[in-house]
Amino acid sequence: MTQTIEFTTKIHQGNIVIPQEYAESLQENLEIEVIVRPKPKKRLLGELADQPISAPGWRKLSRDQIHDRV
Repeated sequence: MTQTIEFTTKIHQGNIVIPQEYAESLQENLEIEVIVRPKPKKRLLGELADQPISAPGWRKLSRDQIHDRV
């Protein structure tokens, strides 16, 4: 019987770490297939949203100030 398990993990010293929730149900004599997908790169706007850059003299504007047309 074929069982498909999918999870994301890290490689530690060349070994694939199997999460504990799956490790208990696996037997020793199994054939395992591994698919490696690189992590997608973060785009600049995504990085700035996660870690904004602060600038001297910068102040947050209210919604009215942003849309004020003088």
